[in-house]
Amino acid sequence: PQWAERVKVMMQAQQNSLYANELECVRAVLQNEGWTGLFSRGLGPTLVREVPSYGIYFVVYGVLMQTAVAENLGSVAPLIFGAISGCACWIPVYPVDVVKTLVQNTEGGADDSSAIDVAIQLYKDEGVGAFFNGLTPKMLRASVNHAVTFWVYDLMMGVLT
Repeated sequence: PQWAERVKVMMQAQQNSLYANELECVRAVLQNEGWTGLFSRGLGPTLVREVPSYGIYFVVYGVLMQTAVAENLGSVAPLIFGAISGCACWIPVYPVDVVKTLVQNTEGGADDSSAIDVAIQLYKDEGVGAFFNGLTPKMLRASVNHAVTFWVYDLMMGVLT
């Protein structure tokens, strides 16, 4: 859920142990921003990231699984194509994820910036490369995560059908 993503981002990026635990982080957000801050801060960029990402994810996997290569790979095809589709879905939306994280990691207030404002400022401060900081670890994680996801999915579908 959106609120859990917000708390995760704030907990991971905190300095000097600002929050002792997740509940304290939630309390701080509610106190400073109210329910809107907890449930909707960064929602726009999250939707802009998620909708195309999942479309790409399933289309790439579906197309790859219908190729002759999939037949040749046999039972390892879901692992390989899951990894490929996981990476393929992140690359085009990764800059949006960077902006979303920056938006969610700030507390609301008088200088509340929109996602577009944050993106413009990031570009001015650090250039285009800033939108791809951390992409390599994300690709490594995505390849393993999505390889296992589709392998288990394929395994379960084989058992259930």
